[in-house]
Amino acid sequence: MDSATRIKVLERLAQSQTPAAEEAVGRACAEAFAALLEGSQYDALEFALEVLAIVGSRRSKDAVAALSQFLRIVESRELQHPEEFSGWGESLSRYRGAHTLMIKAITVMSGLRYLETAAVTDVLLWAEAHSEESVRKAASDALRSLAQYNLSVFYGTEEGRRRGIGAAPQMEIIDTLEGKTDGFLLEHLSGVLTLLEGLLSTSMESARWSSTAVTLSRAVTPAAGDVPTVRRRSVDLLKRIYGFAETKRQKLSAIRTLNAAARADIRSAVDKQYVEMIAANAQEVLDLFARIAARESDLQIVQKIEHDSYWIHYHSRSDEVRSSALAVKAIIDANGEYTIYKTLIGFEGVFGEWTGPGGDSSYITTAQKRRAADADVLVVRVQQDGFDVWKQRILTFAQTESTDMATFPVFYEFLANVAGSYPNFALDLLVNESDRLSAFLIPILRGVWDSDKKAELLPIMRGWIEHATSEAKSPLYACAKLFLSTKSVDLEVVEQILAKAVQLQDAFVLRQVAAVGIARSDDDGQREPLKNLFLHSLRELTALKDSRWVSDIWYRKEAKEVVAQLTPAERKEVLGNLRFLPVIDYQAEDVLAVIAEHEPGDVVDFLCARVYEPDEGTHAAGHEDDGGYDELPYQFHSLHEPLAANAPMVVQRVFDWYSKDQSLFQYRGAKLLQLVFPKFPEAFQDSLVNLIRTAREAELYFVSSVLRAYDGQSFIHPVAKHLIQALPPSSELLHEVSIALQSTGVVSGEYGMSEAYDKKRLEVLDWLEDPRERVRAFAAKYIAELEAMRDSERRRTDESIALRKFEYGEE
Repeated sequence: MDSATRIKVLERLAQSQTPAAEEAVGRACAEAFAALLEGSQYDALEFALEVLAIVGSRRSKDAVAALSQFLRIVESRELQHPEEFSGWGESLSRYRGAHTLMIKAITVMSGLRYLETAAVTDVLLWAEAHSEESVRKAASDALRSLAQYNLSVFYGTEEGRRRGIGAAPQMEIIDTLEGKTDGFLLEHLSGVLTLLEGLLSTSMESARWSSTAVTLSRAVTPAAGDVPTVRRRSVDLLKRIYGFAETKRQKLSAIRTLNAAARADIRSAVDKQYVEMIAANAQEVLDLFARIAARESDLQIVQKIEHDSYWIHYHSRSDEVRSSALAVKAIIDANGEYTIYKTLIGFEGVFGEWTGPGGDSSYITTAQKRRAADADVLVVRVQQDGFDVWKQRILTFAQTESTDMATFPVFYEFLANVAGSYPNFALDLLVNESDRLSAFLIPILRGVWDSDKKAELLPIMRGWIEHATSEAKSPLYACAKLFLSTKSVDLEVVEQILAKAVQLQDAFVLRQVAAVGIARSDDDGQREPLKNLFLHSLRELTALKDSRWVSDIWYRKEAKEVVAQLTPAERKEVLGNLRFLPVIDYQAEDVLAVIAEHEPGDVVDFLCARVYEPDEGTHAAGHEDDGGYDELPYQFHSLHEPLAANAPMVVQRVFDWYSKDQSLFQYRGAKLLQLVFPKFPEAFQDSLVNLIRTAREAELYFVSSVLRAYDGQSFIHPVAKHLIQALPPSSELLHEVSIALQSTGVVSGEYGMSEAYDKKRLEVLDWLEDPRERVRAFAAKYIAELEAMRDSERRRTDESIALRKFEYGEE
């Protein structure tokens, strides 16, 4: 019995409680356990997981134990694969490796979460801390499903076939977490917080399947049964976690999860008990926030407390809760140091009063004008308060953690203004604190560069450039990017940066130098040197197979201007660099479109080379990254316009490439033509018809493959008729034409394919009256095929509907 048949048999046995079924299920589970613990054949291990997904619930304790052990040991095994996979190379480990099996095992274990909640919780917490990202993500998703309230589990099913168990799974989860040591909770903090956020959720959902629909249901988590207890104990555990948290990131994560306890579901009607439950939790959270705000020295944490307290105040219906939130505000408002921090850093700070008409009208997180004005006042205060005070303040503020430097525009400009107003102070910072200020060197450099102390700055920058290493390159990057915004560009310094970047093979810095060459190209008297600077950087980037400079400069108007002003040979160098792009996105398209306006043939050859002769290193690197590798995009946004204006040339160039390699043309050259001519314009049709008129085999095959790239759209019919007329009745290409015409693209509805075939039939009925005999003969046969496929699809759909109704127990 093959694997697929065994799975079908087990699916039926899983629904039976007879002794024979019990024995068969036990035997299947035992075989699966043995395979997981000792096997090394990938297919056998995958089948064992499929078996446990179906019948593991009948031996849930043993299944979880076996899955747990399997997850911990499978990476140490040398997996065996059938001979047919011998040529997969590195892709084998990606798609049929230990991590793939681990993800499948986590999915199986998630299906047992309500049967062995404590054991499943422990295993998933272990997996969520795994070194492999895909395993961590699968475990995190499973933890989220484990903790969430489910309507069907909480209340039972409508049919009464399964009784509800209320918040029993959530109680078991909190029991499990409370029993863990502080060290364990800290080591698995991400997974623990995922669970606690689920336990504090104020909504529950469920899905019910029938033969024709999926019904999604949603309700508010009620203040009934063990829910209030679960929430109170979850808040207590979060307080405990915050107490032993060691890092800022850990504390901020705990605060974020605590905030979930104060959020109410305002999309549905709720009862008094629910309101009181949320108010009690919010009160407890705000009391903790007040204690944190009063003693916390880390201003980023204080900012998070202010932000979350404001929103609790804004959404709460309880006067007591709102009063507690305002008490937190009063503590924070009395912190003068935080007021300065909020002005300069405050990307989550709350500006204005919390009360008033409309509630949120005074909440201005983007009050840039006000903050900028206040920051200008603070520039004056630097000398008044003392440089030592502000040195420590700047160093402290610079430690604020963020993944997006765009969150610090006010601080950025403040540093530039301070450096311009007090250049000696800024020079001291650059000499003695460059490491601690590495993320903010650029505005300080800019302020000093544009002051009267530029001469004193140059030796510092040259020292950084000279001593830059591959381990510590941030000053080199800052020195390069500085010249994107200074009043003047020192070409000698930029060339020194370029030379060091070449020596270090630092593509990151090289891209910044290329950006300077483009962005400052309008500088009087330096246009030619700056262009040469860009080209020099481009050549070095090409040697490193790096094309990412496009992403750094595409939005600058100078980019198109510079590329347009290059010579044909220089634009060819740009194309030579862009071949290393893993994907052609709209950013690269903007540059390619400029080149296509001048040398469209070169761009066509560039695109064909990506399809027919891709760089293997770029191809491999693209697949290693999340972005992947694509020879061509799904569609062009702007590049098709200048190319479509040269239809005969484009068709001829693509045909020339096709003549050298005809393999997979439908997905290569034909796909390219479909991108360039998505609407099948007349000029393109004429070019294809001219190829048909040659009556040569290669040209006819070429056109038939092009037609197949258009998903059977009716505008290909005129060219299809020309091709049919040119082909003898016995030609195998007539079958290719039929396939091109039959293509339906995406269909919808159960009878979608049947209806699509009938529509195709109606589209060609008038062909029966065509004056060309070959077209009429083709149409008669083609229509008969469509009618047969239409009727066959309708019968298949009827049978599928009947089978689904049987599986769901419907009449």
